[in-house]
This record gives sequence, structure tokens and C-alpha cells, in this order.
Amino acid sequence: MSNDYEVEPVTDIINFGEGPHWSVDDQALYFVDMYEQLVRRYHPTTDTHTKLHIEGGPITLVVPHKNEKNTFVVSIGRNLAAVTWPDPNQDFSVTADDYKVLATVEQDLPDNRFNDGKCDANGRMWAGTMSQEEDPDHHGSLYRLDGDRTITKMVDKLTLSNGMAWTEDNTTMYHIDTNEYKVNAFTFDLTTGTISDRRVVIDFQEAGLAPAKPDGMTIDTDGNLWVAGFGSGTIFNIEPSSGKVLRKVGELPSSETTSVSWGGPDLDHLFITTGAGPVYRVTGLGVKGRPGASCTVELPDVATTQ
Repeated sequence: MSNDYEVEPVTDIINFGEGPHWSVDDQALYFVDMYEQLVRRYHPTTDTHTKLHIEGGPITLVVPHKNEKNTFVVSIGRNLAAVTWPDPNQDFSVTADDYKVLATVEQDLPDNRFNDGKCDANGRMWAGTMSQEEDPDHHGSLYRLDGDRTITKMVDKLTLSNGMAWTEDNTTMYHIDTNEYKVNAFTFDLTTGTISDRRVVIDFQEAGLAPAKPDGMTIDTDGNLWVAGFGSGTIFNIEPSSGKVLRKVGELPSSETTSVSWGGPDLDHLFITTGAGPVYRVTGLGVKGRPGASCTVELPDVATTQ
């Protein structure tokens, strides 16, 4: 583990970057520019940047589909949808006629939308919601989208459902409730997709990390968490067994650090998305992560514009 690390911007200024996912197959970073309704792709080897514009609402997550090349599961407002990007090496745009909605939630809560989401090792999509009201209260929930496109509410009364990560043995799932300032852990059953025994890993307020709020999150091969501290320009490396902050990466020029993902050929580059700032790459940390899981949810026919 090294404290002699380097930070560099690898993109231009993003309106509001979120949801980074490194594709091992493509050796590229996918992430979203939420309010511009863009999925963006950064290919480090060629230093190329491409965009997929999706009509319909804020785009907050993107995960490649395991079995369909160039097809991604994304969030669009309160919908989870499948969209095909015919050639991710080129800019493209799709309308509502070009993607297929997989699931819709919370039609009785028009101010809500999906926020962060990831897939577990069995390819189920986990995605949470939040209210866009000025005082959001506890109107958010965490959902699980199964392979047959059944969607199930797993946790309710969240303030703002956010980052997720799983241990290598898939016995623990971590999840963030941002406006509660908490990183929580659940006992996780990979076979059934059930969670239980919620407990607090770290409370940012009690740990003296506020006003930083925990946002997106990833995990390294040592089992330690890397949590974006929104409002602080800092990434916190946390040992979940003790709740101890092992070290900090920052303070970055962009205070709105939103999420993190391991990437690069050896999965030892830490990519950081930000609001009103670029995506950063951190090298020299001395640790690495595991590949992010792709989605295996059953797809309807996915239309694309030719």
C-alpha cells in the first residue's frame, strides 16, 4: 500500500459525472453525465472519448450486459432500460423508441428517480431511488431486478440510496444511505439474492468526516472500501471490520466527488467521477480492485436506430 500516488484529469469538465464502470472486455471506462443525459466512454489506450445521448430523463447508472455486445442497462428517471450503442467508438443518440424499459418503479412518487446501481456476481441489477424534492426525507428505496425482469423492493425509507459493493466471497453487501451519512453492511446470500442484518460500518458524522457525505463506493482486493466523500473532494479508504479510515485521497480540485471505480489493465487505477469537474485517474495506490459484474437480466428485443 503506497501513499505516493498521482492524480490526473482524463476528461474535460463533466456537468455531473456518476456511475463509473470499467469494462474489462473493452478496456474502457463507461460513466454517465447525469443531467446531460449522456453515457460517456473513455478509452485510455487511444485516449478517445465518445458519447451516447439518451432521451427521456436523468441517466444515473450504466452497466454492460454480459450476453449482448454493446448493450447496456441504464436508468432513465424511474425506469431501468436496455439500450444498444451500435459502435461505442462513435458518438450516437437514441430516442425513447430505441430502448426497451425493463422495469418501472414508484409511479406514485413523481419526484423520485433512480440513483446509483450495480450488478451482483449473479448478474442481478441492484438500483436505488431518491427524491428530488428540496427536503427529500426518507422516500428512497433499494430494488433488485432479477434475471426474469421481476423487480423487488429490498429496503425502504432511505434518504438517498447510493454506492454498493460486495465482498469477494459474496457474503456481505455494502450500501450507502447518503443523507444519513452512513455506510451500511448486510449479510448477503448470492444464491437467493436476499439481504439481512443491516449494520453500520461507518457514520461519517460520528467519525468526524462531515460535511463530507458518502456517495459512490468500490472495494479493493484486500476487502477495504473506497468511498467518495461528496462535498469534500476526497476519497476515503475504509476498513469495514473496524470502520477505521485507513487513508484519504484528495483533496481534489473538484469538491463534488461522486463515485469511484477500479480500472486499467491491472485494475489498479482508481477512476473518480465528479460533479462540475473532470473524471480523475489515481495511480500508484499500491492496491487494486476486482472487475465489476455485468448484467444478465433477460432482454426484450432491443431496437436501435440505423
